Amino acid sequence: MSRERPSAPYYIVGLPEEPLEATEAKAKFEKLSVDLCKVYPFIEEIRAVVKSKKPSGTHARYEVSVEIYTPRDTHSFTETGYNLAKVFETMGPKMKRLLSSKRSRVTATGGDSPRKGSP
Repeated sequence: MSRERPSAPYYIVGLPEEPLEATEAKAKFEKLSVDLCKVYPFIEEIRAVVKSKKPSGTHARYEVSVEIYTPRDTHSFTETGYNLAKVFETMGPKMKRLLSSKRSRVTATGGDSPRKGSP
């Protein structure tokens, strides 16, 4: 029997009212959230806030802010674009890359290393 850890809760706030665009963006975000939770099991919550701006034209410009909450840190990502599903698609690799980057031992301690002796 395998134990499956429940996936982290994910939320989208501010989806547009167009049903086709909203369902496509929601599907992309759900897939991205599930993939992130599989690779990084320490994620506690993922929240996306969508803001749309309609200038004089009929096509909206979207600004998406995603926050990932972990036990230690909060990671924030922002992306803009005219196609909401494409914005979530381009955020995926950026989020995976930044979550996987580790700080070196020296920079994590603020420059203090065990090799440095105190005079």
